[in-house]
Amino acid sequence: MNMYLNYFSEEENAADDNPPVGMVIAADKDKILVDYATGSISNQLFVSRYQLYIPDKEVLARELKLLIEKESKND
Repeated sequence: MNMYLNYFSEEENAADDNPPVGMVIAADKDKILVDYATGSISNQLFVSRYQLYIPDKEVLARELKLLIEKESKND
């Protein structure tokens, strides 16, 4: 994920774009795998919650908007 985010930031983003955001959606988690996969990531990493199902598109868009608004208020 980090490679793709860095590529997109350097090659695809316009000068006035915000940094790209990556999302990993998985059915289950493996703590050891998560620790190794995220151990040296230089980008900010946020873990919100785990769900046993993928929400529909509208719910996902609404939740993402709320998270972005919350982060904007914290800056």
